[in-house]
Amino acid sequence: MAKKLGKKARKFAHKHLQGGAKRSRKLRSQFNRRTRKDGKGREDDNRLDGDGGSEETRRNDPTMNMNDDVATLANCLEFPEDENELDGDLSDSDGYLSEDLECVYYSDSDDDNVMKECIVQDDLDEQNNEMRLAVKKQKKKLKKLLDKDPKFANFLEKWQLELVNYESKEDSDEQDEMDSVDNGVNSGDKDPPSDKILTSKTISEWCQLVLDEPKAPALRNLLNAFRDACQFGLNSNSLSMQRLQSTEVFYQIISFVLSKADNIFRALLEISDDDKGKLMNQRNGKKWQDIEPLIKSYLRNSLDLISQLTDNQILTYVLTRLRTSAVYFSAYPSTSRRLLKILIRLWASGDQNLSLSSFLMIREVVSLLPDCLDFCLTKTYNAYLSSSKIVDNRNIENIDFILNCLVELYSLDIQKAGERAVISVGQLSAILRQASKTKGKEDLLKIDNWQYINCINLWVRFICVNYKDCHNLHLLFSSVVQIIRGVAHLLPGMRYLPLRLKLAHMLNELSNCSQMFFPVPSLIFGSLEFREIPPKEQTEKGKTHFSSLLKVPRNMLKSRDFQEQCVLSAIEVLSAHFFQWSYHVSFPEVATIPLILLKRLQEQTTIESLRRPLKRMIDQVSENRDFVQRKREVVSFSSDQHIVRG
Repeated sequence: MAKKLGKKARKFAHKHLQGGAKRSRKLRSQFNRRTRKDGKGREDDNRLDGDGGSEETRRNDPTMNMNDDVATLANCLEFPEDENELDGDLSDSDGYLSEDLECVYYSDSDDDNVMKECIVQDDLDEQNNEMRLAVKKQKKKLKKLLDKDPKFANFLEKWQLELVNYESKEDSDEQDEMDSVDNGVNSGDKDPPSDKILTSKTISEWCQLVLDEPKAPALRNLLNAFRDACQFGLNSNSLSMQRLQSTEVFYQIISFVLSKADNIFRALLEISDDDKGKLMNQRNGKKWQDIEPLIKSYLRNSLDLISQLTDNQILTYVLTRLRTSAVYFSAYPSTSRRLLKILIRLWASGDQNLSLSSFLMIREVVSLLPDCLDFCLTKTYNAYLSSSKIVDNRNIENIDFILNCLVELYSLDIQKAGERAVISVGQLSAILRQASKTKGKEDLLKIDNWQYINCINLWVRFICVNYKDCHNLHLLFSSVVQIIRGVAHLLPGMRYLPLRLKLAHMLNELSNCSQMFFPVPSLIFGSLEFREIPPKEQTEKGKTHFSSLLKVPRNMLKSRDFQEQCVLSAIEVLSAHFFQWSYHVSFPEVATIPLILLKRLQEQTTIESLRRPLKRMIDQVSENRDFVQRKREVVSFSSDQHIVRG
């Protein structure tokens, strides 16, 4: 007699084997064919499928629910943005500048040392050849298939007419769109220059003329060439692609204009390099009005350049050079808002060098134009929340860098930043109250979330930086402490130890800046325990990084590496806590209960690599406790003094 299958084996066979799979398909087909009495059942099914699945699928899929909760949380925590921009203040510089006809264009044949490059065209020709070969191979395969299978040939003939009609409709739509774009571009051009090719010799000659005399007519030609360089590569039929057929010329124009434009404009305005105030006061003067078309053309084309570049290294170079021209952007508020939008997107891109260059220019623009501070604070805060949705070992340093930049930006105006902090902390408190009241899975996921924890960390860092200089942060301070304690109370257990360690670290920072005592050990020992795991139940050893975890997966709870990381991380946080209060008169009382718990943990553990650091910490804390106790017994001042004088 065959042995009866176990419960798990029967469940697996019922679900996955051939009979079970066939029965599931049959039930699904019957369910899909089921219609309501009003005849709308099939439509509703299709609508649900189009929206990403039915309600039952959403309930059974925790990943889908988590994504929905994250999106809801992001919408709840983000500040509302005002998309109403000012009128365009660079509209006069949409087209080309009028050029001096006496400026000479040199061809490549005039200089034997200059070689004409056609890199872009060569690349396109090579790609076209590869595509032609691929098309020929596909035609051969298709012909063999048609000869082999007559039914397939009939199928192609049946749908050929519809396919031709669809393609012709798409081609007409694309042609109409391209015509509208071309009309928009041509309508903005003013006196476009000839289609003569810009060679390296021509650009070198113009650059030398401008360096010798900034008022030379070649400056307008050079700015028009800069406009073509900023539009290079967008449209293969554009005038910029016809004039710029060499990447060498492209880099030559970009590097010269970005590095020399600021000095050229200052020379035309007769202002020194360090005198920003005088430059801002001359906006209504005659000299500014004379060169304003040149400045507008330069600023607009620079915006187009940084909004279209995709290489991070080139973007970093462009922003570094463009930072000296921030004072010109401040003359046009609407353009500054456009610039800040682009800079904030690059700041949160993930590349640290690009983020640094973007932030330095953001700070420069905001310092020159304080009216844009509200706009900048809202945009940067929302960008920080968006970039901190997912934290792993690859982006944790970048998120911390963005956090420090955001704190520095919010510290420029404590009053405005404090108002926004109160609103954000109020939203965090409301989410915490709802989760504490219902304790539902969806509400708990809104707290067990990187966005929520990073938002708390932001305001903790902001308070620590500005607490001593600003006395209006006490209410915000107490609210943040209550949120930290509430989250720790709501999420207990060994699996949430990484989260509780982060909360304990935040309390250490707040305690350090305010000199207030918080029971940090209770947050750690409430979830820290050592259980002896038999060798058969131990999972494979894997590296555990608590810095990128909020909740430990269940399969890691029985790993030895996880237990070691728990104890060592707890020792690190406790060491910072004890160090802060090591010379306080009440240190013996502070250390009594943690010492008892540490000794108990040392007795429970059987891992020698953990017993040594635990014993060392116990000895150090005990020694400091005895030292403070001896000094406290022989002091001549009252016991309400805070610091031991030894």
